[in-house]
Parts: sequence; structure tokens; C-alpha cells
Amino acid sequence: MYAEKTDYDDIEMSSRLRNILRRNGFESLEGLREYPKEYFIKFRNMGQATLQELYQICEEQGVKLRSVEDLNDREHGVRFDDFLCMDAFRMGIKSKDDLKRYSLEELEKMCPKDKRLFVRLKKLKAVYG
Repeated sequence: MYAEKTDYDDIEMSSRLRNILRRNGFESLEGLREYPKEYFIKFRNMGQATLQELYQICEEQGVKLRSVEDLNDREHGVRFDDFLCMDAFRMGIKSKDDLKRYSLEELEKMCPKDKRLFVRLKKLKAVYG
């Protein structure tokens, strides 16, 4: 059921956290970067103490976790729901600064399935370049 060896097996952490990561298919801490940090509290058996342990371990290991708030822009009326945020994260867009690497044409090609995502990214790009 679990992977035999993971990249975090040699990192000191509670067995609860290790089991949560394995059960959710994470083979390395690096894989956590693909999700907003608000996502992890939804894992079965992930309480606040275990979540804080995860954040601390990631910080110690140099794994920067981003928040959905790194994309949301209340001032300009741009809000990402959980699904749109995870799609943006998987595309490598985890903050407003990440948009600077892409043209509008590239962004449109990257999100052909869901125009709602492109509309939000386009609006952020207009504001932040």
C-alpha cells in the first residue's frame, strides 16, 4: 500500500505525519509544493499540531509552501477557489510574481480546459505584469 522508500524517510517526524504523507501519495517533501498549504488540513488524521509539524519540517528542509493567498487579490477582486488554485499551482504559478514568466498567449494555452482560470490569471497579469 505505501511506497517502500520515500525521500523523507530519513527526516525525523512523527509516525502520524509520515503515514499521512504516504497515504496521500507523497514520495518526497518536494511534491508538497504542488499544493496550497491550506490543502493539507483536509487530509485524514491531520490536526493542527501535525500540520504545524509539517510546516516546520518543510521550513527546515527548505521546501517553501505557498498559500492560496499568494494568488488571491482582494483589492482587484481576484479570488481562486481550491480547484482553480491547485490547477494554477500545478502549472507552476504559485504567486503573482510567477505570472511575469509567461505571456498572455502562453497562459491561455496552459489552461484550455477552464477559462475561469485564464480569466483570473489574465486579470492578475494586467495588474502585476
